[in-house]
Amino acid sequence: MTQERKDQLYNEMFGWICEQIHNEDDLFTTLHDHFGMSKEELREHGVRNLDQYFLQEDDVRARFEQKLRDCFEQYKAEWLQKPVAALIEDAEEIASVQRMFKELPEAVTDEDAAYLLRFKNPLEVVSDYWTSMNGSGTVVDDDMSHILWELRDRQDAEADYEMEPEYYAPAEPQSQAPELTM
Repeated sequence: MTQERKDQLYNEMFGWICEQIHNEDDLFTTLHDHFGMSKEELREHGVRNLDQYFLQEDDVRARFEQKLRDCFEQYKAEWLQKPVAALIEDAEEIASVQRMFKELPEAVTDEDAAYLLRFKNPLEVVSDYWTSMNGSGTVVDDDMSHILWELRDRQDAEADYEMEPEYYAPAEPQSQAPELTM
């Protein structure tokens, strides 16, 4: 394949992506987070409406902290709807979520934050994992860094928790077993 043909295909695919994705958040996530396009590369293609998404180095951390706040607000709204008996029964989960909400912003590295942003509710992922390892014990810095490292290293939480749409892996094609007849 010639370079000219590659350039043509690239430009057509880029144009198609921009035509299909109308939400700026989704377009930024697709082009920058998924494909790794820089601000300059997007500008070369005339995409200037995503400039606001490119913050300084703490961009990932800022987005992560905002997502944590959003998730925590969602938890609080759900808790307010529950009867007292259910809240008492869920006390360990509530304590875990509250503790992770307080601890995570200081505990995560940029790599941790980028990985956890892939989940719809990173607060749920980390608090569930922490609870499974520690119960209602206290958080120690080493525990948090170990949990975050293990989540990133294993990446098995991706099968158990809802991911942001751009991180869904395409389904494996199902092989069909031959039909047995007698």
